[in-house]
Amino acid sequence: MLDFLGTIVSFIIALGILVFVHELGHFLVAKRAGIRVERFSLGYPPKMVGFTWGETEYCISWVPFGGYVKVAGMADVGADDATGAPWEFPSKSVGTRIGVIVAGPLMNFIFAFFAFVLLYNAYGIDTIDSTQVNLEPESIAARQGILDGDTITRVNGTLVTNAYELSRALEAGHRAGLALEVERNEQVLGVDLPAVDDEGDYGLRLLLPTTVGNVVDGMPAADLGLMQGDRITAVAGTAVQTWTQMRVAISAHPDEAIAIIYQRDGASIEGRITPRGIGEGEDRFGQIGISPFLSLTHVGFLDATELALTNVVASSGMILEFLGRIYQPENYNQVGGPISIAKMAGDTAERGTRDYINFLAQLSVNLAILNLLPIPVLDGGHLLFLGMEAIRGRPPSLRLREISQQVGLVVILFIMVLVTFNDLSRHVVDPLIQLFQ
Repeated sequence: MLDFLGTIVSFIIALGILVFVHELGHFLVAKRAGIRVERFSLGYPPKMVGFTWGETEYCISWVPFGGYVKVAGMADVGADDATGAPWEFPSKSVGTRIGVIVAGPLMNFIFAFFAFVLLYNAYGIDTIDSTQVNLEPESIAARQGILDGDTITRVNGTLVTNAYELSRALEAGHRAGLALEVERNEQVLGVDLPAVDDEGDYGLRLLLPTTVGNVVDGMPAADLGLMQGDRITAVAGTAVQTWTQMRVAISAHPDEAIAIIYQRDGASIEGRITPRGIGEGEDRFGQIGISPFLSLTHVGFLDATELALTNVVASSGMILEFLGRIYQPENYNQVGGPISIAKMAGDTAERGTRDYINFLAQLSVNLAILNLLPIPVLDGGHLLFLGMEAIRGRPPSLRLREISQQVGLVVILFIMVLVTFNDLSRHVVDPLIQLFQ
């Protein structure tokens, strides 16, 4: 019961923060532009509590999945209720109105950026305590004499002790060439790499050790009792030294009981595990629910800022790429709704402040991207109409806007039904099926 209440509270806090940030963007730019804001609401009607300050009613409403800012002259749905007053939304220039609409998603991006900056400054960045490498075939590094399994210890005289330091050192010096110190069979060798341009790639890939990081609850690894820090040494009778070797060995045995050997505190332990089958037909593969072991390394403010910006851009790209493939069954089945978001909120809050803030940042980027989709009733739909007005010199007809809004509501309703179905299937039906098997 306490876990359930914690999940609900974590979910409400997350949603409240992100909706507040989003609507605050609309609110601030509208006020700055001289547009009268009639209502600022967290949640959708009916109203729970509220008060009026100046010209604006501030309220919290009962339906928690969103919020809105009601500006003068702009109806929630249907025809604008404008009178032509200078403080109304339709009375402002197209550029000003675009600014008001864009401000909501932009605030979500800004929130995510500063959240990532805070995380990297306060906690550092996840990395792997290894600089052992393998190589792309026929790569520059291979031609210069580096071998699979070599450990890079210095780059241009700078000591590198983990994957992050190695990556930064390679990036910093590749335009002028690099002088590496490499450990091989307890010997230290010198290897020079030539200068390459910005698109250049030496072909060095990190060789991940088989040390277990996170263990997913409910997956075979958790059922077996694998713990963070365990190092897997053999799978199905085959010795494994790298994460890739281990992953390939596990993937080859979906829904098949296999032997696994791992080391813990210097002792070797043998057990049997059944990788969970994922996918269909020839594409079916096994998973046991583990991720590589990561450690934290400190980064400076400038590096934290750069990493935060990179993370926001990369997260946006991944979301857009996923949306481009969402029509495929294996992808739209992965889409989650309120139940999935609530579960992630509860899980990350339970793991600690760092994971919860990271969850908020990632969810904020999702909210920004989804709001920019060109679907009427979303910010992206409003931007589409304003773009048409800018091109044509007049707004689209009232009839077109009303029909578009109705279509948009149907699309949103369909998405809500889809994500709710996925949520119920994933978090209610599947556990019940497993319970009675």
